Amino acid sequence: MHVHIIDAFTRTAGAGNRAGVMLDASALDVPTMQRIAAAVGASETAFVLSRPEDPTVRLRYFTPVAEIPFCGHATVATFHLLAEKGLLRSPGAYRLECPAGTFGIELEPRGARETRVWIVTPQPPAEPNPVTLDALMPTMGGTAEQVDTALPVLRQGHRLMVPMKRLADLEALSARGAAMNALLMPHGVRGVYLFTREAKEQGSAAHARYFVPGFGILEDPVTGSAAGPLAAYLAEHGILRLPEQGGTVVSRVEQGDTLGKPGRIDIEVVGRPGRIERARVGGVALTVMDATLIA
Repeated sequence: MHVHIIDAFTRTAGAGNRAGVMLDASALDVPTMQRIAAAVGASETAFVLSRPEDPTVRLRYFTPVAEIPFCGHATVATFHLLAEKGLLRSPGAYRLECPAGTFGIELEPRGARETRVWIVTPQPPAEPNPVTLDALMPTMGGTAEQVDTALPVLRQGHRLMVPMKRLADLEALSARGAAMNALLMPHGVRGVYLFTREAKEQGSAAHARYFVPGFGILEDPVTGSAAGPLAAYLAEHGILRLPEQGGTVVSRVEQGDTLGKPGRIDIEVVGRPGRIERARVGGVALTVMDATLIA
């Protein structure tokens, strides 16, 4: 069984977020896909279930311990690989079908050999935070006073979104997986996505970290599935300023630096204040190696 190992949201091997990608996986059953994902050991492995000539690319995603409905960096890795092998043309517009739904994909050439993959990401509905900050923050080595009260703490699907005031406080956090799971799993929450507007680089809208012990990942290096909702969140709260008459705003989210795996996610929001029409993320990737798994 042939698996491709790809680093997404980076141009540097060993940086960004690593994904496994298996092409031609339509004959595999779920237990086999789960065993492969565990053997690959990346935060997620994507399995392509569609044929190369199909207009829609069908994917399933597995962490080492569970299937998840969508994964941003593994999607970037997959479409990068399909373009690199000439199975999809760049530039081009495509559709992704996965357990989370059907989403638009755009392949944008970047130089002679590179392709940026744009993904219209799922947007889970915003719901109230089900736990107190006094209980939550100590499970990550922080305090409630470090949270930026100018912005709301929200639940989006299986994650919490928590704004922080200072980059230094965000970098100092250290997740305690068992304590996080004991607090969050009874509410159906599997991870906490924290960000601050105090970014490292000019042109970045936020710096982020994502602790996901509920999916067996203490910290995810670079998370496209969370950056898309963050882009919409920042536009909704005026951090990304949409034109009054409507238009597009672009920026970038930083993540992975504290793990020594820096990655950069392009973000784009279309709409006008009070009405967001679309949010998507973009990123490049690098094929690191091919591997053969023995059943």
